[in-house]
Amino acid sequence: MSLRSLWGHFGDLETLFAATGAELMRRQDDAYEPIDPSLPLEERIDAYCRQRAELLEFIAPFARSSEIRAPFSRELQRNRLRYLERARYEIRALFGDRFEGVDDTVRVHVENLLGVSTTWPMWVSLRDVLRLSVPEAIEVMKRSVTALLAEASAAARSQPGTRVEQPPASGNATGSQEAASPPTVPIPRVGPAAAPREQFVPV
Repeated sequence: MSLRSLWGHFGDLETLFAATGAELMRRQDDAYEPIDPSLPLEERIDAYCRQRAELLEFIAPFARSSEIRAPFSRELQRNRLRYLERARYEIRALFGDRFEGVDDTVRVHVENLLGVSTTWPMWVSLRDVLRLSVPEAIEVMKRSVTALLAEASAAARSQPGTRVEQPPASGNATGSQEAASPPTVPIPRVGPAAAPREQFVPV
C-alpha cells in the first residue's frame, strides 16, 4: 500500500490509530475462548498468566510500534487506559471470589496492581529490560498475581464477619472455592495464525 493510498483513507494519525484499535478489537473478539472460573485458584492463575504471556508475545510488534508516539497521541493514551480497564474487568470476573468482603479502596488498589502486572508495561520490562525468557517472565507474573490475590484475601479476612478461603501456596494445586463462581471470562488461545486478543492497543 502506498502512502498516498493510506492518507487517502485516513486524514491524520489519530484517525489511523483509532481505526487500528477498532480492527484489533474485532480480531480479538473473534479469537475469544473461555477459561473455566471454577478451576482451583492456582490452576486459574497458571492458565491466565500463560494465556496472557502468549497474547503479549503475539501483540508485541503492535505495542512496540506505538510506544514512540504514545506520549503525544490522545488516541493511544485512551487506548492504554481502556486496555487497563479491560484487564481489570477480566480480573474481577475471573478472580471475583478473592475480593468478596474486601474494602472498596483496597479492592481498587489490588485490581490496578493486577492490571499493571499482567499487561504490556510489565511484560516489556521483563522481556526487553531484564531480558528474561518467556517461561521466566511467566513465573514472575504468576508470583505477582498470586501475591496480590493473597493480599486481597487477607484484607477480606480482616473484615468482621467475613470468611474467605486462603489462596494455596505456590506448588499446591488443591485450591477450592467457597464463593459462587464468577461468569466465564473469554480468554482465547492465540497462535501464529490467530488474531491478537487484546481489546485495545497496549502501549
